[in-house]
Amino acid sequence: MDIRSHNRVAWDKQVESGNQWTLPVSAEVIEAARQGKWEILLTPLKPVPPEWFPQVIGADVLCLASGGSQQGLVLAAAGANVTVFDNSSKQLEQDRSVAERESLVIQAVEGDMADLFDFADGSFDLVVHPVSNIFVPDVNLVWSESFRVLRPGGEFLSGFMNPALFLFDNDEAMSTGVLQVRYELPYSNTATMPPPKLAQLLEDGDPLSSATR
Repeated sequence: MDIRSHNRVAWDKQVESGNQWTLPVSAEVIEAARQGKWEILLTPLKPVPPEWFPQVIGADVLCLASGGSQQGLVLAAAGANVTVFDNSSKQLEQDRSVAERESLVIQAVEGDMADLFDFADGSFDLVVHPVSNIFVPDVNLVWSESFRVLRPGGEFLSGFMNPALFLFDNDEAMSTGVLQVRYELPYSNTATMPPPKLAQLLEDGDPLSSATR
């Protein structure tokens, strides 16, 4: 199965259904970022601590698998030179739309987070990467490519899901209230999920995910 192609279509669908990671930031958030008051999320609830960031004004920043006009647009308003890279054309449309609305300049590039061939070695000072690494079969390729495109001394900020979450059947847990281990790690929908559940996931057009140890 071509997981990248499936997930491209699936995330286009997530934009249409209003997934939280696809919702554009407001004009108020952009204006605050212009005034130096900003934060971004790489996991659903807790902003990245400000002390983790290098100087962003004038920095070359890659927002990796980060479409949806959230992290990239905030950082652009804060003064960074931002490239947003994502597998979903509709996610990137969100970024372009907000950039036009707010008169911000960004680069929006479609591609595979595990293959950053568009970018030369040492192109960026900072890579920010939300919890998108669960949507690739081999996360090691994402790490190696991110290292390659970072300049010496550059920084990489990434969000993660706890792999233990993939041990359980979430539908079962929601219906019974009991966490029963069903799967082993490393996990992937295509290799580990029972065929009927995988068939339903594919029919629903949901993204395919995986988790390494």
